[in-house]
Amino acid sequence: MVAIALAGSSLILGQTPGAPEFKVMAEPALPFFDWGVCPFETCMYRQWTARDAITVYDTWKPERRPIATLSAGETVTGVTGVVITNRAGVVRMDRDLPERNLKRGDILLTYAYRGEGYWAAWLNGRLYGEFDLTFAKLPDGTGCGGAHCAATFVDRGDYRWWAQVRAKSGATGWVDMDHGVLGGFEF
Repeated sequence: MVAIALAGSSLILGQTPGAPEFKVMAEPALPFFDWGVCPFETCMYRQWTARDAITVYDTWKPERRPIATLSAGETVTGVTGVVITNRAGVVRMDRDLPERNLKRGDILLTYAYRGEGYWAAWLNGRLYGEFDLTFAKLPDGTGCGGAHCAATFVDRGDYRWWAQVRAKSGATGWVDMDHGVLGGFEF
């Protein structure tokens, strides 16, 4: 019975073995909250060291209040995080990419970056947790290079990464990871 239930859930999601995981859904509402994401290559929630003084807040929400300041050299544990997409990125297909079933003019919306050219992305009613966009140039022309480029970021979008940290004292709070070099931490 469990096998039948699991098989049924794969059919509902439209997944086949080896295919990228996706969820059938309407375009995600904004702001879009991507919980637990550590949005770059080799990123992990673990021990981090402050490079500079860093403000710690009681929440990631707009009505936040500062509750502490970390000193340069102070260590904390990165517990979890959230990437908040206020405006989705927009990628336009510049040519057909038949091996990916993408056609010139198709529009993909991007949400949290995953690293190594992968993004959470929405296309044709499906939200992909990790979608390979290494074939897309950034708006400034950087990123993809050469003949395999098939798309362009028309808009990079507006994303904000907040990480929850725990001090050695056990106190927890939130830091804005978009200020300074990765929030001013060494990983």
